[in-house]
Amino acid sequence: MEQLLQLYKSYAHENALSCTPLPGAGSNRKYYRLRGSSAKTVVGVVGTSRDENHAFCYLSQHFSERRLPVPKVLAVSSDGLRYLQTDLGDLTLFQALEGGRLAHGRYNQHERQLLRNTMALLPSIQIRGARGLDFSNCYPQEGLDATNVLFDLNYFKYCFLKATGLDFHELKLEASFQLLVKDILSLPADAFMYRDFQARNVMLDANNNPYFIDFQGGRRGPVQYDVASFLWQASANYPDVLRQELISVYLKHLKLYVEVNEKEFYRGLRLCLLFRLLQVLGAYGFRGYFERKSHFLNSIPPAMRNLRQLLDDGGCPYPYLHDVLSRMVDLPQFQPEEEKPQPRADGYRTAPSTPYTAHPQDGPATFSKYDGRGPLVVNVWSFSFRKGIPADPSGNGGGYVFDCRSTHNPGRYEPYKNLTGLDEPVIRFLEDDGEILTFLESVYRLADAHVLRYIQRGFTSLMFCFGCTGGQHRSVYSAQHLAEHIHNKFGVEVHVHHREQGVEQILSPVRAMIFAAGLGTRLKPLTNSMPKALVPVDGKPLLQHQLEKIRSFGCRDVVINVHHFADMIEQWVKNNPMDMSIRFSDERAELLDTGGGIKHAASMLEGASDGFLIHNVDILSNVDLRQFVQAASLHDATLLVSERSTQRYLLFDEDLRLVGWTNVVTGQVRSPYPDLDVSKCNKLAFAGVHYMKPTLFGYFDEWPLKFGIIDFYLKICDRVPIYGYVQPGLKIMDVGKSDTLQQADRFVETL
Repeated sequence: MEQLLQLYKSYAHENALSCTPLPGAGSNRKYYRLRGSSAKTVVGVVGTSRDENHAFCYLSQHFSERRLPVPKVLAVSSDGLRYLQTDLGDLTLFQALEGGRLAHGRYNQHERQLLRNTMALLPSIQIRGARGLDFSNCYPQEGLDATNVLFDLNYFKYCFLKATGLDFHELKLEASFQLLVKDILSLPADAFMYRDFQARNVMLDANNNPYFIDFQGGRRGPVQYDVASFLWQASANYPDVLRQELISVYLKHLKLYVEVNEKEFYRGLRLCLLFRLLQVLGAYGFRGYFERKSHFLNSIPPAMRNLRQLLDDGGCPYPYLHDVLSRMVDLPQFQPEEEKPQPRADGYRTAPSTPYTAHPQDGPATFSKYDGRGPLVVNVWSFSFRKGIPADPSGNGGGYVFDCRSTHNPGRYEPYKNLTGLDEPVIRFLEDDGEILTFLESVYRLADAHVLRYIQRGFTSLMFCFGCTGGQHRSVYSAQHLAEHIHNKFGVEVHVHHREQGVEQILSPVRAMIFAAGLGTRLKPLTNSMPKALVPVDGKPLLQHQLEKIRSFGCRDVVINVHHFADMIEQWVKNNPMDMSIRFSDERAELLDTGGGIKHAASMLEGASDGFLIHNVDILSNVDLRQFVQAASLHDATLLVSERSTQRYLLFDEDLRLVGWTNVVTGQVRSPYPDLDVSKCNKLAFAGVHYMKPTLFGYFDEWPLKFGIIDFYLKICDRVPIYGYVQPGLKIMDVGKSDTLQQADRFVETL
């Protein structure tokens, strides 16, 4: 204690007037609040490990330099066992969430917002915090490795599993552990893994802003581990809906820093969750069964509930481990007790569900003469305040105007004066500094809500303007990033105007249509009770597979035609919006076939001047949609084709222009060219994916309401060039029959 007081004296140049012990944490470190003559206090820390203290002090300094929300280290003793840090107060996130936790997960809106704020900040410490970080300073090791993972798994085996008395085969279990280790270590691991990220390690300041503490055990590892650690904390009892909301918030902010493959993210999340649950059960077993600490015994039932749910959801892909864990959660001592909904003791009213769900026939909440005119075009400007705010040519009087001058200005420094916010050195300066990212987080929230509502109401124009001193650095960066954000998320047309730089850019609308109206007769009896679009493959509906694939290449605006069990599809989309703008082309009255379906949906697609993607819901493939669309956008229509063996082929000339169709069994040929030599044609099979420009809509007038799109292409291919596209190494599967579903599961795993 005396040494800590001496450290304070050397830092504050006065003796401490008070030194108050603070409640201990889970480590051997001791904390004290020290107060001098001023009202400002600091926290003194006495540790037992120099290496652990060094890790905290190094990480704190590194994170502070990047303006991350962590306590700053103010002074360190010469022996490295004591240090002073900023005082963040007494309120932890765990304490602030007590009302919802005690009410078995009935969190109010204030508590939910605290959770959203925390998850929004996590990617910054994981990604920005890893930039320039010397991981050799981490304690006790630089990164997650096989030894570390196996230690925790064996911790579970010896301290929990064996204590239950359950019989299991040691070697088979070890083999499963080895597979789990291999899969965990295969995950991308270039981020800072907090490792013990939980509500107790988040402090809240007077304004309820989250600050991260106790990160000294962090190391290099996968980002999913911290998400699993936080959202599946045993005592938190977060509802599944809230977890999904918080994951969405996390992913939204993660994408500000890195590209995210959501399929791979969720695969990694399930692996990390399995690992984390076994890890914490090992800790609960040791502390509870062996050290007889009741607090840890009380944490076992909620941890078992989380593990039981994971197993039910197919989150353990290792058969023997799955068998052992399934038998373990079924043991009598782990059977769940019925939990009755508890009222909140603090009197806060909660809203677990929407009291009234609007019906489509109710119409929008407000009305105006501009409703339904669409499509939306967004104009985004950068400008200099010295030269005035840009005028709104639409006649609507303008829109949002954001002032970027509060953020750090790279134009103050000589190396950046002749560059703009479009140049990499300026971008790197702004993002490493971080102020512009915090600024844009608020902008994105406003913009997302506004753009989505304008799309829903069918408005035609929206304007965002960003101003700074010279209209060169901060405003240009902000305008460009908002434009790309809106375009990537909603697929609408965006016009970018960097006024002072004389730069103009148009981001064309990106749209897609999914054929989901079919009866699915080949998939009976499954389709007797559900639409083909919702038939599960590899644990997800076919429709979800297609939406995820379409979203992966930057399309967020999708039209789905519906007929068979249309209500079920619409309800599924409502429950799973996929962060996309999804509209329905209603064919309930009559199934219109593929060509008629496009014709019926033409009004929703005609704004995509560069063309739109069309995808059958029952086609699985490894097609690179981004490359396909880039190539297809050069023509009025392009069909994805392959060299697979079939009875019916499309016929193409040497330039891969469509010239006809043939059935090689019957010898039938269809072509607008009467003298076509089939032997000289390329015979290729249609793959259920194609691309069309609205310029072809004029030819629909010649056709009835109901017709096939291939018939249409064959009819006009002598007047309009229609091309085929062959992707080398294309793998494709038509999920046509119920007996192929197992094959489809295995096929998806190969993509």
